[in-house]
Amino acid sequence: MRKKRVTGRFYVFLALLLAGCYFILRELLPDAASEALVQSANATYSYTVDAVVVRDETVAGYEGNARIVYAVDEGDVVPEQGEVCEVYPSGYSEKELQRLETVRQSIRSYHEMILDNIVDGELDRLENKVQDLALQVKTLIRNKSGGSLLNLEKQLEKAMADRQEYLRQNQRQDYKLNDLYDQETKRLNALNSWQTIATSPRSGVVSFYLDGYEEYLNAETIETVTADQIKSVLAGRSLASGTASRLNTNIFRVVGTEKWYVVFLSGDVNWNPTAGQDFTFQIQGYADIAFVGRVISMQKSASEVMAVLEVSGSPGPLMNLRSGKANIAAYLSGMSVPVGALSEEGGQMGVWLQDAAGTTFTPVELLSKDSRNALVRPLVEGTLNVGQRVLIH
Repeated sequence: MRKKRVTGRFYVFLALLLAGCYFILRELLPDAASEALVQSANATYSYTVDAVVVRDETVAGYEGNARIVYAVDEGDVVPEQGEVCEVYPSGYSEKELQRLETVRQSIRSYHEMILDNIVDGELDRLENKVQDLALQVKTLIRNKSGGSLLNLEKQLEKAMADRQEYLRQNQRQDYKLNDLYDQETKRLNALNSWQTIATSPRSGVVSFYLDGYEEYLNAETIETVTADQIKSVLAGRSLASGTASRLNTNIFRVVGTEKWYVVFLSGDVNWNPTAGQDFTFQIQGYADIAFVGRVISMQKSASEVMAVLEVSGSPGPLMNLRSGKANIAAYLSGMSVPVGALSEEGGQMGVWLQDAAGTTFTPVELLSKDSRNALVRPLVEGTLNVGQRVLIH
């Protein structure tokens, strides 16, 4: 029997037949999916981000332009309702001070005339004390020295009372002199009528340094802060709406020492901070101080990520800092799955878990990822465990 010779046409036919079977089976059978084991994993990562400091602070202000005489120093701790400064409104005129000085010159001249032949060391001492305190008050009001005007005025009033009482007891009353003393008292009272004692609205650290953002970025507004506001601060733009009163002048702020906030803004959309996550961070320029903050909220868009962190304690050296660059680091603990295992169902990130019942979609929180693996955490504890299998599509 003659054998048939296998020709090249046969091999071409066979190849076409196998290709046809492949395409038919591919259309009829579901896509095959490989599997991967869920593994325990940890990750430490760091970022450099823009940072804006938000303090728990309250601002005190007064209507109109005012002359301020400070009773405490920058950085002092003040109690609630404690004296901070004396405020003289714009209507205050130094003419009142000049009138007071004119009366006191008349008193000195009259003393020299009526007491020229009287040697009285105690009276001289009392008179010198009054004049010395009067000079201190004058210098302080004209902003040529520091100190508490309120305390000086109390000392001056007592010195004047002591001097008058001494003259009365020594029967050296003089109607003209008494009239001059009365004029002096009236002028001093006139000056006092302009004065307002500014007290602290809360306990905390007082600061006279203000940058204009205090009313818009504080503990009461932190929940509504937006990325646009943060970008405005970083660019040095005002947050005022244009409807704020131009008559009101902020003169000091009091900063709480129990907590403060920092807002991080990053252009890396792969950064996924989560609520409750802790970050260690350092503000550039303050390399010797590290802070730990906990994420309380996060906003994410197509181009940026914003995270708000709460920090316990006092802002300390950041009391007057508003913005800068921050180096942040975090330690993450979770479960590792291939990036191909991640799926999205109804807007929720998750993985398809292969179990005895078949496949189950398990929602997860994405902590971080690279080109190969993703670090995840199940939204419901116990629904995803190490050693289980997930589908890779």
